[in-house]
Amino acid sequence: MSVRTYVESRKLGFFVGEQLLLFAAFVVSALAVARGLGLNADWFRVCIEAACATAALQVGLYLADLYDFKVAYQDAPRATRLLKAIGAATIVCGLGTLLIPGPSPAKAIAVAGLGGACTVALALRAALPEVGRVTALRARVFLIGQGSQAALKLQHEIARDGHTEIVGSATIETVGLAARSRARGANVIVVAVDDRRGLNVRELLACRLAGLEVIDGPTFVERALKKIPVDLVKPGDLVFSDGFERPMWLLAGRRLVSLTASLVLFMLAAPVLLLVSILIKLDSKGPVFYSQERVGMSGRNFKMLKFRTMRTDAEATGVKWAQKDDPRVTGIGKWLRRFRVDELPQILNVVKGEMGIVGPRPERPEFVAKLRRQIPYYDLRTLVPPGITGWAQIRYPYAASLEEAREKLQYDLWYVKHLSVRLDLAILFHTAKVVVFGRGAR
Repeated sequence: MSVRTYVESRKLGFFVGEQLLLFAAFVVSALAVARGLGLNADWFRVCIEAACATAALQVGLYLADLYDFKVAYQDAPRATRLLKAIGAATIVCGLGTLLIPGPSPAKAIAVAGLGGACTVALALRAALPEVGRVTALRARVFLIGQGSQAALKLQHEIARDGHTEIVGSATIETVGLAARSRARGANVIVVAVDDRRGLNVRELLACRLAGLEVIDGPTFVERALKKIPVDLVKPGDLVFSDGFERPMWLLAGRRLVSLTASLVLFMLAAPVLLLVSILIKLDSKGPVFYSQERVGMSGRNFKMLKFRTMRTDAEATGVKWAQKDDPRVTGIGKWLRRFRVDELPQILNVVKGEMGIVGPRPERPEFVAKLRRQIPYYDLRTLVPPGITGWAQIRYPYAASLEEAREKLQYDLWYVKHLSVRLDLAILFHTAKVVVFGRGAR
């Protein structure tokens, strides 16, 4: 799997495989019930209903974050999210079945098919941890570099990933590495060493010839966690790796996406903008909008526009990070932040070319001066225009400390490296889910 892709082949394979299983389960269940009742099933109708039910079930699973394997593995024992997703999809499909014109037997066949598909969805997702172990949906790592600083940092990163498991480790001089890795059930060997000069290259090449994947620590974190680990990469790793490209056609395509999305968003949100303006005036004293200086592309400052969500004296004692349950936030401001509505006025910044719809969030100059001194590669996030939403925003909540800012930067760097129109569209699609469910706000 290429590290340049943002949709992992294993996730895509699982999605398509599940799609085929759900579709087949619906068709088989529907036809079995039709035969049991002595009815002639309309093949075309059954296939159309199976496709619709499959789509509804998979949309429900996506909205419940169950295509995020970390979430799916954690949910498997209790199946809380799974049952909610299938329940919601079943209600939608059931109502659709009742509204479809036709005789009652045809509706009974559709209900039977839906029941079969839901049963398969429950069984497959409940067994996901075991499926992951057998099919390599779960990364099983044999770590080379035991005891090194690089290995310790890598273990810290892997601990955050719900579908990665370290099954064994060894020093750089290890012999018989292929056999040891196979015995532990590893499917990837990750090399995380402070100095590569002592590596047993012959053993590592033997592992590759034996069908095992061999990659270095930073590359594995980039692929598995979709971020660039700033504590593991060296400047040369960034300079000589793929990515960090900005051809003119890409810049033009991203600008077109930003302007089109801004126009559509403004037309859809116009009534909301008016309503929010009224609510802010009724809720607290002060202006409706809040203009704040931020650092944009190439380090140039600009005035970013937002709906005011804090009291007017929020920074009377100086600039502060936004905190969870921040007491400075107004009553209506809490809800505006939760559903990201406070960001809507930035449509104007997008039209002016100061921002894009997608990109790293622009930070305040006061924070940037501190962060660029303490976090390596921090300035690289200004290689592209800042955005209303971004890869870091959908992968991590608001940053409220230096350590959280470091974590978000790693996602921003991954975005800058893998910049593409398709990635922007994927982020926009995911942002819609974040907004609807109000996740990750402070």
